[in-house]
Amino acid sequence: MLIWALAAYLALQFVIAWMASRTIKVEDDYFVAGRRLGVFAVAMSVFATWFGAESVMGASGAIASQGLAGGRADPFGYTICLIGMATLLAFKLREAGVLTFVDFFKQRFGPVSEKIAAVLTIPTSVIWASAQLLAMGEIVATVSGLPTGAGLLIGAAIIIGYTTIGGLLGDVITDIVQGGVLIAGLVLLMIVVVMSGDFDFAKITPDQLSLSGFDEEGNPESLLATLDTWMIPILGSLVAQEAISRFLGATSPSVARRGCFIAAGLYLVVGSIPAMLGLLGAANGFQAESQDAYLPELAQAYLDPVLYVILMGALVSAILSTVDTTLLAISAIATRNLIEPFAPGIPEKGKVALGRVMTAFSGVVALGVAASGDTIKGLVEVASSFGSAGIVVALLFGLHTRFGNQMAAIASMATGATISFFGNGVVGWVLELFIGEDVYETLPWYLQEIEGGFVYAVLGSLAAYITVAILTAPKQPADARAADGA
Repeated sequence: MLIWALAAYLALQFVIAWMASRTIKVEDDYFVAGRRLGVFAVAMSVFATWFGAESVMGASGAIASQGLAGGRADPFGYTICLIGMATLLAFKLREAGVLTFVDFFKQRFGPVSEKIAAVLTIPTSVIWASAQLLAMGEIVATVSGLPTGAGLLIGAAIIIGYTTIGGLLGDVITDIVQGGVLIAGLVLLMIVVVMSGDFDFAKITPDQLSLSGFDEEGNPESLLATLDTWMIPILGSLVAQEAISRFLGATSPSVARRGCFIAAGLYLVVGSIPAMLGLLGAANGFQAESQDAYLPELAQAYLDPVLYVILMGALVSAILSTVDTTLLAISAIATRNLIEPFAPGIPEKGKVALGRVMTAFSGVVALGVAASGDTIKGLVEVASSFGSAGIVVALLFGLHTRFGNQMAAIASMATGATISFFGNGVVGWVLELFIGEDVYETLPWYLQEIEGGFVYAVLGSLAAYITVAILTAPKQPADARAADGA
C-alpha cells in the first residue's frame, strides 16, 4: 500500500509540473513564476522549501542525541535566518527586479563580482540538494526494500524530471500541496505518540533543554564554538537562492516581505514538532539504528499503516519541496549569471530550454555528491558554510549603503571563501569525497577544520570589505572640499 501511495503521490507531481509548463513562455516564467505569487503562495513556498530533510530527519535525530543543543541550527537558527531574509533582503531584492540575487551584484558592483558570487554560490546549492537527495534515497530504499544506492537513483530521477518540466510555478503549486501534507503528517505523528502512553513529558531532563553544546570529549564547548554554531545557519544560509527565488516571484516588494515573515513563523511552529519528538523519544528510551533514521523508525513503531503512509508522504514532501527549488536555483544562477553574459543574443525560448538543460545537469551533479555517503546533517553543515560569508557581507553593504565598490565586494568574497575553504575543513571534505574516508586525519593542521572557522570567515570578509572600500573610495576634489567646509 505504501509503495502504491507514494507512486501515486509522485505521479501527481508530474501532472502539476506538466500543467505549469504550459504557462512557461519566457525566462521569468521559468525561474520566478512570472512574478505572480501572492502572500499565501510566497509564505507556503518559502516554508516548504526551507523545511527539508534536515528539518525532519536530521533535527529530530540530533535533538534525541544532544538535546536542544542539537536543534540550535534547526529549527531555531534557520528560523532566525528567515526573519533576517524578511527584514534585510526580501523588500530590497524584489524592488530591484532581479532574477537571482547574483544579478544584484552586477547592478550594484559590476560584472566581475557577479561571476565570483555565482561561482561561490553554486557549490553550496549543489551540496544542499545532495543532502535532500540522500534523504530521498533512504526513504525510497526503506519503502521498496531496494539498496540505498538504487533508492537514491530512483528518487533523483523523479525529482529531476518534474523540476525540469515545471519550473518555479510548478514547484510553488506542489509546495502548497507538499506543505499541507507535511504539516498534517507531523501533527498526526505527534498526536499518536503522545496518546500512546509510552512517552512521559516529565521524564525530559533539564540537561536535554540546555542549548549549550559539548565537544567530542564531553567538555562544554567554547564561546567561539557556540557562536560559530549559531552563525552558520543564520548568516551562512541568508543568501540561499533556493529561498530567495520564492520571494523574487512575489507580485510586489511588500508581498515578498510579508510572505517571508509568515514563513518564518510557520517554520518555527512546525519545526518544533520534530524537536519535541526527539526530546520525548530520548527521555523515554526510544532508540533508532541511526541518527537520520530516528523519526521514520519512530513513525513505523507507532503509526498504523494508513497513518504511516501519510507520514512517509510528509517526509517525501519535505524533501521534494527543498530539492526541486535548489536545482532551479543552481540552474538560474548558472544560466543567468555565467552563460548568458557570453551569449547575449539567446532568444527567450532558447533561455528556457537552456534553463531546463542546466536544471537536469544540476540534478546529476547533486546525485554524484549524494552518493559520497556523507550524512544529511553533515552535508547541510558544509553547504551552509561554503563560501557564503563574503557574499553575505557584500550583499548587505550593497543593499543598504552606498559604501564600497566592486573591489571591496571582490575582496570580501575572496577573503571569506579562502578562510571557509581552509578553516571550515572544506578541503578535507572535498578530498574525502574523491579519495576516501580516512584521508582527513592525515591532512596537516592548516587543512583541517578549526574552531570558529565561519566566525573568522565573516570577520575577515567584513574587515576586507571595509578596508578596500576606504582605500579605493574616490577622492573628493579640493574645490568640493572647500565648498563643503564653507
